[in-house]
Amino acid sequence: MKKNLWLLLGAFIIFYMLVHVSGHLPGLLHGKWTLVDERSFTVQLLSMVTDMSISFLFVLSTYLVMYKYYPTRKYMQLTITMALIISVCFMVCLFISYVVTIALSLDPVRLSLFFRNNILIYVLNTIFAMVFYFIRYTRQKELEQKELELQNRTSELSFLRSQVNPHFLFNNLNTIYSLVYHKSEQALPAIAGLSELLRYMLYDSSEKIELEQEISYIEKYISLQQLRFENPVAVNMKVTGNVKEMKVPPLLLIPFIENAFKHGDVSENKEWLWIDINMAGAELIFSCINTKASKSKDFTGGIGIGNVTKRLELLFKGCYKLDIRDNEHQFTVKLELNNEEW
Repeated sequence: MKKNLWLLLGAFIIFYMLVHVSGHLPGLLHGKWTLVDERSFTVQLLSMVTDMSISFLFVLSTYLVMYKYYPTRKYMQLTITMALIISVCFMVCLFISYVVTIALSLDPVRLSLFFRNNILIYVLNTIFAMVFYFIRYTRQKELEQKELELQNRTSELSFLRSQVNPHFLFNNLNTIYSLVYHKSEQALPAIAGLSELLRYMLYDSSEKIELEQEISYIEKYISLQQLRFENPVAVNMKVTGNVKEMKVPPLLLIPFIENAFKHGDVSENKEWLWIDINMAGAELIFSCINTKASKSKDFTGGIGIGNVTKRLELLFKGCYKLDIRDNEHQFTVKLELNNEEW
């Protein structure tokens, strides 16, 4: 935490003025204008400057002692140093008052009278310095906590996104392996398509991209999966609305498509996968429905959907709707996001 002594000085001046004005309130309530001072301007100015300097000496000393010892929890050193500092400050203040009285040809200051007249204001100044420090300290801790939470959130998002790459690569290498094993003519196009998709995944490090770009990625992924079959598989994909105005985190939607191809009842003869991406104003409504293979694994057990669920919770906590339904013959995902919340 920075000392920020200028802020301390500004706050002290306001506090000083409020305290001294409040000291005249009882007289004002009784109809006496006690703010009138018949002393000369020079004497008034010198008196005020002296009094403010003495008061600020207590404030500054207390604040610096708190600044040095409190964060390290050295309470014994803090207490001893505070007592010594206050004693020294009191003696310095007494000496200054003595010099001022001589300079203005006033009566000498008695120790007991000086103590009774000033102890309350010095205690108030000490309390003010401690309260000011605790406010600053608490505020600083809140900022540090928020910064730590942001760093943790960023690290977790980076980790979750890094999981997508090996997961995606593993799945598609299996596809390409199968094509090569069967000496398919589609093996080289599949490798070229995978290379293009990996370039997008590895080199696009933006926190958010246009929805249009994510859709393009989905289309290329579907094209890559089509290479596994002699005839294109029956996929129904519909995109409506202005997808250029929507921003989404990269690789947010593809895990649902991946899981559909991995666990769905992929067919060349009948439609088995329905993808609908609709922009309604600032809201994105995404749905992915696929028929299930008879011996399909649990959809929620893979990395993909678990990964995207965690990312949604980190990025859109309380501002998204994800509905996943799994029945005997069909698996359905519906996601709603608001562009204004992102």
